[in-house]
Order: sequence, then structure tokens, then C-alpha cells
Amino acid sequence: MLLPVLLILMGGYRQARAQGPITSVKQLVALTNAQAAQALQVKLEGTVTYLQPEDESLFVQSEGFGTYVNFGKDKGLLPGDLVVVSGVTDASFKPEVTASDVQFVAHGSMPTPQSASFEDLIQSKLDSRYVFIRGHVLAVSMDRNAQNPGMRLRIKLPHGVMGARISHPGGLRMEDLLDADVRLTGVAGGQFDGRMQMSGVWLDMNSASDVVVEHPPASSPWNLPAVPIDQAIYGYRNSNESSRVRITGTLTYYESGTLAVVEQEGLAMLVETPTVLPLRTGMTVEATGFPEIADGSVRLIAGQLRQLDQSSHVEPKTINWEDASTGKFAYNLVAMEGEIVAVVHDSTVDLFIVRSEGHLFSATVQHSSSDALQSGSTGAEPTVGSRVRVTGICFVDQGDHWRSRLWFDVRMRSLQDISLLEQPSWWTVKRLTYLTMVLSVIILIAIIWAGLLDRRLRKQNAVLARQSQEDAIRERRMARQEQQRSHILELINSPEPLPEVLAEIRSMVSTRLFGAPCWFELNAHVGDAETARPTAEGVVFQDMFAPDGANLGRLFAAPLPRSAPDAEIAAALTAGARVAELAIDTRRLYSDLRHRSEYDLLTDIPNRFSMEKHLDRLMQGENRNRAGEADSTAGMFGLIYVDLDKFKQINDRYGHRTGDLYLQAVTARMKFQLRAGDILARIGGDEFIALVPIQRSRADVEEIAVRLERCFDEPFDIEGFKLLGSASVGLAVYPEDGSTKEDLQRSADAFMYAHKESKRHQEKVDDVMHRVWGEDIGS
Repeated sequence: MLLPVLLILMGGYRQARAQGPITSVKQLVALTNAQAAQALQVKLEGTVTYLQPEDESLFVQSEGFGTYVNFGKDKGLLPGDLVVVSGVTDASFKPEVTASDVQFVAHGSMPTPQSASFEDLIQSKLDSRYVFIRGHVLAVSMDRNAQNPGMRLRIKLPHGVMGARISHPGGLRMEDLLDADVRLTGVAGGQFDGRMQMSGVWLDMNSASDVVVEHPPASSPWNLPAVPIDQAIYGYRNSNESSRVRITGTLTYYESGTLAVVEQEGLAMLVETPTVLPLRTGMTVEATGFPEIADGSVRLIAGQLRQLDQSSHVEPKTINWEDASTGKFAYNLVAMEGEIVAVVHDSTVDLFIVRSEGHLFSATVQHSSSDALQSGSTGAEPTVGSRVRVTGICFVDQGDHWRSRLWFDVRMRSLQDISLLEQPSWWTVKRLTYLTMVLSVIILIAIIWAGLLDRRLRKQNAVLARQSQEDAIRERRMARQEQQRSHILELINSPEPLPEVLAEIRSMVSTRLFGAPCWFELNAHVGDAETARPTAEGVVFQDMFAPDGANLGRLFAAPLPRSAPDAEIAAALTAGARVAELAIDTRRLYSDLRHRSEYDLLTDIPNRFSMEKHLDRLMQGENRNRAGEADSTAGMFGLIYVDLDKFKQINDRYGHRTGDLYLQAVTARMKFQLRAGDILARIGGDEFIALVPIQRSRADVEEIAVRLERCFDEPFDIEGFKLLGSASVGLAVYPEDGSTKEDLQRSADAFMYAHKESKRHQEKVDDVMHRVWGEDIGS
């Protein structure tokens, strides 16, 4: 049944391509991205609804349909102009046009805007169309990224928040718009991530005439009474219903258009702000915004900043690693001392790794901070081995402030916030070599001047030769150690398994200790320990710790008698332990990131990305029978598409927390219906896919599909609510129902949709029968 439909669609597509170029926006938006990627010829007429000031691209609308035209040339067009666009189709978020020419036809008027709700916009039902919305202005800022001085707005609508941009704001004033109820007219669009997946809603407006203030702000937000920073949370409400608050204090950190930190009497708050005013740290400012709970702390979002007349000064609090790692100085201006162990510079940040009290932390300078932009370079800066004092804002990771140690970063305002306390040690190997050479020359001159006997001269020559040989051996040994260290750093930054990296570290320590046996003993939560060596006299060790202070294990060594001084043995073990700590922590971060990329964080089952990889492997014929031999069903599997019914109503009625718990309960119940080799993945908010390898026939898949649907028969008990759930199920079998991933998912989706429509029809029939019978009973 599916094959004839596909042939008909492909035939119609080829026929449409053979008939000539696309001549209307309606034809263009009816294409799929796969069709648009074929670079079909376009020659269509429409009205310009918006001009992109950054790249001269434009939006064109005709017969109620709109599209984006990528042109890149300034033709002097105006909104409302009637144009003819020539070019080819291209695939993007939706089909668009890459124009070779845009011809002006006549001056005209703008089309009648269509009313748009947040639901219409977030579902991209009105993408690229000329619309109007009504909402409340949460934040206003000038557009620092545009060539022209545009204006950006953050608008609150029923059920959501969106962004808006005015290319030519003219005489609009930010203070007249903040907290006003407005009617905005422009072109609907979206914000997109690097994969061109929609990540927000956006409205593009041409000029100030597209903004109508329907209800001016009752009062200026700057007239709100200032509240203490620790009481800003009193304005927090769920579902974007927080009340605006105003705080005052000293600006201790500022990145224009991004974030700021305001401190008041020892309390500090992070402010996410689009403000691009020329502010600097140390100024007294007032900030107004909406309290939000994120990363375990309260911050202001959609914040606005401005300077106050009075001046103030915040003295940094001198703290140690223990204080910073508890999180009690989060976002405060602090000062810490330590020794620099590494320095990294790139185009956006200067990074210093500092050791304090045996622990490591990072101190960074963001090049986008206001002080860094205005102060520039300060000349020489501390190097590795220097003891320094760093001053900055203590940014901490989310965690339990009562029981856990947190990783923190001291974010400095500029390089002037790092001061040198003590230079690196003068006594280095290089200078020792120079000194040895000077002494050798002096000795040689003294021997010649004194006229020592030939025997004494030969003995001195032998001594010098022996010293040279020892120096060469020492230099080769140092070169080998340097190569080992570089190789270990490369392994740490590669996917090499942790045991191989630890083996290289063990070899490096052994080399420094003249071949002494070395081994690791790791704690159970870190990894498998190496074979333990019997305790013997002279065995030394060094403990290893994670950034949060947890013990990771020990590095042991059994130095050979009189092979190296105790200080050198301790230095070798310490260096090896620190590198091993870095390797273990890097592998932990890598494993955590990999798990987050492949599993859904709410239900802890594979996500869409992981499902796609499993699907690829199944389509390559990797399923085999239990004996490991290929059978008649090898290469066959089933795809079951599960769409939860009325999930939105559950969220709306009981709240998102109940909705999340419901999803977790549904996942657990569906997993119970699957076999050991089956895979369940969450690919959307209320959409799941089960991959079922076939062992006998299609009936295997159909049986599991029925079990998945029937598992909703019993109600779900969620926090005291009895929720009656249901789901629509569709299935497809590879390769019977599709030979590609897209065809297979499309077939299962169509099956599921038909199932859903059948259920809706049955509900309508039942409803009609109920009313009929009810009327009969009443009569």
C-alpha cells in the first residue's frame, strides 16, 4: 500500500519539476526540505514584508504565505514593495529561496497582518508570515550586533516568552516601552541552534510604526522600592509569573549585553541582562528584573541596569579554598592566594590554573568583560611557578552547599586583578648547568696556570669527561621525561582508556626514580585497582584527590636503595599523582558528557540521537539469533511509534512536575513490557520509539505493540492523582515497510496517526450514542 503512494508522490514531484519554475510562495512552502535541496528554479512575485539590515536578505509574502529570500545585495527596496524574485530553492528550517536577482515592480502597501498566538508561533504555523501580537514588554535593549542601531525586546505572551527586533526604532525610547502592554506587527520567525532546530520564537519589525503602546507602564520600574538582595526571591513565581523587583548595590562584574553581578552589604546576585550601557565595575547601580531559580541559586533575568549618582566601594573578601568550595561566597567579590601551575590563552579567555592548599581552581579573564575591554594588556603577567593573589567573582557549579564540595572559578574583571606575590624559584636546572660550566672553566684555567703535573692533568681530564657523560645521561633522561609528559597530556585529551593513561603515568614516575617499581591502588568508585604489591620496607605513596576533595586512591613506589634523594622521590610521586588526578577527572567528565548526549535526562532512557545510532546498527543487519548464526529474520526488526494521548491536558491541569512524574511512570511501565534485547527511546515531549528485533515473524512486533498499548489500561497514581493514561501506537517492520530510516519512521507515524484518528472517531461515536441514549431516557 505504501509503495504505490510513494510512486504517485514521486511522479507528481517530477511532473511539477518538468512543468517549469516555481511561480508562487504557496508552491514553495508546499515543498519538503528534500525537494528544496534539489535547487529547483524559482520565479515568483510577492510583497516585501521585512528587510534584514545585516545581510540585505528579505522576507516576501503572497496570498497569505511567506518565505525567506537569501539575496545579500542592497537594491534600495522598502517594505511594501512589489518584487519579482528569481533564483533556486534551498533547504533550511523550511524551504527558502537563494536569489540570483530581485527586480522591483512597483511601490505597494503591506499585507493585512494576521493575529498570532504563542501556540501558533512556537509550532511555526505562521513562519515567515506578516502577523501581529499583543504582549507585555519584559526587557528592552539596543541591538549591539546590528550595523544599524536597532532595538531588541523581550515580550511576555500568554503561555510563553518571545523576542522581537526593531530594525529602525527611530524616536522610540526604551523607558517608554519597559513594562508596557504593546501591539507589535512584523514577520514571524524563530531562533535556531547550530543544527537549524528551532530554539525560540522571534518577531522582526521594520520601524517604530510597527509598535503601538496600548497600555503605557503604570509607573517606571525604577520607581519600585529597592529590596535587599536576599529578599529578591520573594517575587519569584512559577510558569513565568514572577513579579518585577528592583535592587541596588555596587557593580562588581559586567559583561555588556550578557550578565552582571551586583553586591550589597556582603550579599551578591547574578543578573542576566541585555543592557549595553558603558558601565564599569565599582559603579553604584540599580537593577530591575524578574527573580528566577537556576543552578541552585536565585538570579534576575530580563534585567535592566543603570548607574546611580552616589559612589561606593566593595572590598574583596580574602578567603581560602575551603571557604570557596562550600559555595557560601557564590558571586561575591573575593581574593585568593596560590601558585600558578598552568596558563592558557585563547581569543576569548585567559585561564590560570592555581594551586591553593593542595587543591586546584581556575582563575579566568573573559575578554568580553567591561574592565578587560577598557584596560587592555597590562604588560608582563605572572608565569608558571609564581605565587599570586587573584581577585574576582566566585562562580560556583550547582551542588548541595551543605554536604558537597563544589568546583568554582574566580572570574577576574581584567588582568589587573592578578598580582604577583613571589617570583618563581631562581634555582633551575638550566642555571645550574650554566654554573657547572663556569666552574669547570675556572678549574681548568687554575690547573693550567698552576702547571700541575701531566698525571694530574690526565686525571682532571678524566673527571671532566666523566662529568660530561653524566650531564649527557641527565639531559637524555630529562628529555625522555619531557616526551613522556607531553605524551601523557595528549592521552588525557584523547579517548584512550584510563588504564592505558595510568600505565603511562606509572612509567613516567618509574623513569624519574631510575626504574623503581610503581603502581596505583584506586578506590572502588574510580575504577579497577592494579594488582597490589606486597608491603615492603621503603615503599612510599602519595594520595590522590578529586576536585571536590574525595579520595581517589594512592600512587605507590618502591625506590631502589640510594637511587634518589627523598625530596626528588616526593616530587616525582606528587607530580605523578597530580597528573593522574587530572586524567581521572577528565575521564569522569567525558563519561558524564557522553551519557548526557545519549540519554534523556528525565526518563533515563536513550534519546533521539542514541535511537538513531541503534537504528543504523539494526539496518546494517547486526541482529543475529542466539547461536550467533544468521537466520531468516536476520536484518529484520520492528519500529513501534508510541504517542501519549492528551499529555498536554495533564500538564495544563496538574502542572509540569506531575507531567514529568507521569512520563517517568509511563516509561517504567512500557520498559516492563519489552524484552531484554528491545530498546525504548524518548524522541520528543510525549513521543517514544521502541526498536524490537524480530525472532520469528511480524507477529512478534504486533504482540509487543499491543502490550505497550494495553499497559495504559490501569490508572497511574501520581502524587495522589489517579491519572487515566492512553497512547496511540503505530508500527513498521524493516525492510517490509521501509528501506530507509525516514521511510520506516514515516510508515510507523502514519500507522500511529491512523490509530489515533480511529480512537478519536470512536470517542465521537460513543459521545453521540451517549447523548442519544440520554435523550431517550429523558423522554
